[in-house]
Amino acid sequence: MATFDLDAAIVELVSKGKVKVPPYPAVAFRIEGVVRGGKYGLEDLARLVSSDQVLAADVLRCANSALYSRGTPVASVKAAVGRIGAKDVARLALASGLGAHAMAAGRLSSIRRRAWLDALASALLTQDLARARALPADVAFSAGLLHDFGKVVAIACIEELLQSRDDVAPKVEAEWIEVMDSYHVELGVVMAARWDLPPVIADAISLHHSADMDAAAEPQIVKAVAAVDQVVALLGARPRLEASDLAAIEALTPTERELLAKAVQAVPGFVASFESGEAWAAGTGRSLVAAPPRPEPPAARPSHQVVLRLGDRESTYRLLGIASTHCMVTGKDPIPENLLLAMGVDCDPPLSGYASVKLAWPEPSGWTLLVQPYGLTRGAQARWQQLVGEAERPG
Repeated sequence: MATFDLDAAIVELVSKGKVKVPPYPAVAFRIEGVVRGGKYGLEDLARLVSSDQVLAADVLRCANSALYSRGTPVASVKAAVGRIGAKDVARLALASGLGAHAMAAGRLSSIRRRAWLDALASALLTQDLARARALPADVAFSAGLLHDFGKVVAIACIEELLQSRDDVAPKVEAEWIEVMDSYHVELGVVMAARWDLPPVIADAISLHHSADMDAAAEPQIVKAVAAVDQVVALLGARPRLEASDLAAIEALTPTERELLAKAVQAVPGFVASFESGEAWAAGTGRSLVAAPPRPEPPAARPSHQVVLRLGDRESTYRLLGIASTHCMVTGKDPIPENLLLAMGVDCDPPLSGYASVKLAWPEPSGWTLLVQPYGLTRGAQARWQQLVGEAERPG
């Protein structure tokens, strides 16, 4: 039997115009039209949001997140829309509609989820950077959200090509990411053409890795997206970002580094607004991601419980070990990798924040998870390091 050539198959899909691109979210399209027209009331907008159950739930969660919260929870879609504002609701509708495709089950779903988490973080931070640079925030949000959505399209293409094949060996995550990265710009350009996106967004998709961004219709938007790309990469690699961590990003001024380090604090709650307990329960079928060697538990071994929560679903785990960048826990429930979850540790004083599961493997008595904190606040990071120190202390 001939070896399956995945690269050739992807090239053929592109050359024959057979790449499957998800439809532009219908509710987002309608809301954008209403907001652009300017003739609407709060009731009209709330009615549109309520017509899509997923969007309504996302808007409610987002309105109660740290990004928009005013201290008093809102319980109605109308109140949530009023708090968030029309333009931001239009942006959230786009993110919510695309999230259904990004978070769908599949043989490479863990990689797709990772790409989507980065896209949401990029949207929020590009918006904040744009405001500091006197650029249109709504355009920047969409550019940040969509510039790498070709990664989601690429993974969907790979899953489709391999759907009925049993002769393709699983690859470790880094290998699949390399394949995804090889095609994400090209497939993003296909998506931009299918959706007839405006030039500024199409340029953010096609030119954000380019050495010459001045050829873009609005080069400053593309440059903002490219700068935030580097911030998001760091955010995914460490529990907390300080302004000093961004010093190597030459495209940012010292003031902008301070601004983005502060803006990062709102990212976990914003991302979590688009995830629900259903994502936890979604099966992935036969995964094409090969399990890496199981790591040894960190040497520091405290005796605490860790609660991981997504939407209305939560599970408690026993802490096996803790290090400065991650911890290892064990419990009865598996959790899909690369979901962002609320995390609580029952220490005194307690620690709360967000984290993602980087690895999960079965044991005779349940599951063991490698958990990495994400976007911790300064106080939570200090408490985490105290736990590491306490666990390392002899006796």
